[in-house]
Amino acid sequence: MGKESQNDQDVNAYEFSPSIRGKVEELVALLADEGFGVDGPPRETDFATIEAFGHQAGRAVARAFDEHLTQRHAKHFQQAEACPTCGAPGEVADAAKERPLQTCDGTIPLSELAQHCPTCDRDFFPSACGVKT
Repeated sequence: MGKESQNDQDVNAYEFSPSIRGKVEELVALLADEGFGVDGPPRETDFATIEAFGHQAGRAVARAFDEHLTQRHAKHFQQAEACPTCGAPGEVADAAKERPLQTCDGTIPLSELAQHCPTCDRDFFPSACGVKT
């Protein structure tokens, strides 16, 4: 789940469905109303202010999107995995641990089950160890 791994798919080439594009337009309208009111930015508002708000809103959406997908992705790592140090079977922790994950849009919480290696007496996160499921 590391930032350094890149998917082969060109994400810029992805086309959203008309339904999703409509939902995005609804979200944009809601965010614009939140930032500037239903009448939009006042006449004296410069473009830099509009652009800055757009980037702030975009980063908030990106962080929410990243958090949502990392939570879904973490579900793939709920089974015991081999310790990345010694290869012994790990034991899944009873409760999820939360750790900060730095994205290009800010920090998000990453909550996933840690695993413990009784041989090495260490905890590890399979998603951070390059474990393939």
